[in-house]
Amino acid sequence: MHAAGSRFADVALPVPLDKPFTYELPETLRHRVQPGCRLLVPFANRKLTGVTLDCHDRSPPQQARPALRLLDEEPALTDELLRLGRWIADYYCAPIGEVLKSMVPLAGEIRTERVVSLTLAGAEAARHFTRSGSSNDPYVQVLRALDKRPRSANYLKRKLPESDNAIRGLKRKGWLEIESVVKERDPLRARGGRLIVAAEDLDAAPAKTTKGERWLIDYLASHAGAHDVEALALERKDVATVARRLAKTGVVRLTKVTTGGTGETAAQRPPRLKLNTAQRSAFDAVRQSIRSGGFQTFLLHGITGSGKTEVYLRAIEESLANGKSALLLVPEIALTPAVAAQFFARFGDDMAILHSAFSGRERSGQWRRVREGKARVVLGTRSGVFAPVSNLGLVVVDEEHDTSYKQDETPRYNGRDVAIVRAQKAGATVLLGSATPSLESRYNVERGKYQLVR
Repeated sequence: MHAAGSRFADVALPVPLDKPFTYELPETLRHRVQPGCRLLVPFANRKLTGVTLDCHDRSPPQQARPALRLLDEEPALTDELLRLGRWIADYYCAPIGEVLKSMVPLAGEIRTERVVSLTLAGAEAARHFTRSGSSNDPYVQVLRALDKRPRSANYLKRKLPESDNAIRGLKRKGWLEIESVVKERDPLRARGGRLIVAAEDLDAAPAKTTKGERWLIDYLASHAGAHDVEALALERKDVATVARRLAKTGVVRLTKVTTGGTGETAAQRPPRLKLNTAQRSAFDAVRQSIRSGGFQTFLLHGITGSGKTEVYLRAIEESLANGKSALLLVPEIALTPAVAAQFFARFGDDMAILHSAFSGRERSGQWRRVREGKARVVLGTRSGVFAPVSNLGLVVVDEEHDTSYKQDETPRYNGRDVAIVRAQKAGATVLLGSATPSLESRYNVERGKYQLVR
């Protein structure tokens, strides 16, 4: 438990050691650090970002090193996610620090750079060479570049291509100091709206186009209507830049939508499908569970094309109508612009995507939208199970048999099983969908742990 004014913090670090490390909190941090917050701390000769597990006043056996910086005023991981992380570490025998690192995709907000500065001896040498006139010697050029102020190693390499060897040589002489400095980037917050792209005059495309421009033109030619740029980014990361470039020439039309929806008119949106008898029966069972608010797992068995996605959409709508959030997991290969567009069309700005196709800062922005309650529907692949949704009412795992839900590197875990455990702890309904259910799920149906709906 967090104690106000605690002197020490136990921190889980992303290292292959299954134990937390105790750090002393400076006076300025003692009333601010809470379990779930990220702390920048020294570890050996490095600086690492870890997650606080506990704050206390128990003195460790050895003298604790002081923590350096608090990265979150509010916990990045809620108590619910911390408990889930501990369960994963215990059940899958994974180091707790590596588990928690994979649960917080905020690395894009922090960057580490090497800063080079002169020692006293180096400053004296720099003054000597400054008085001696111009020189093409890389050693002299580095000293002169550092004479007025410290510089980053990247800056020196950019300005002086041969600086790497000179820096190593000057450091051996004791004329330079190199320090790793951690800087926080401005967090990528949610945009004020979504960018929607649609075909305007595809025939007006220039004769010579880039690969990205040709891809977008071909996509819009074969997929009528308006499309969310964020969904298209699942296929091409540069789609936003390409769309802006084509919009200037009148080939495509870009629209910014500041409220929920996709910018499509009612006529352009896909029609709301009428459920058939089997779909209605399956949905009614799931709806009753969502309304009751208790934990229950359903195995939805339906052949490909039988309409499982419409049942998912209706179940998510029911969860939202009951004031709850929803989490939908799909296999890596299944999360395509077309799939994402279906959900954007239904839920608009109430939805976020968590996917490895996005850059670190893009994932950070999506994660923060969910954390701040701006998106109550999360569509993601395996790691989406860690989305910081609050008041979880429904978890859907599409193609639950797919092996891509299994993480092959540390921390190793099965996203489907973690999703079920998370729903159990939150008292949420689970809907596992598949045309070819896994043996584990079939067995759990036979044992009465899951309810089969077809």
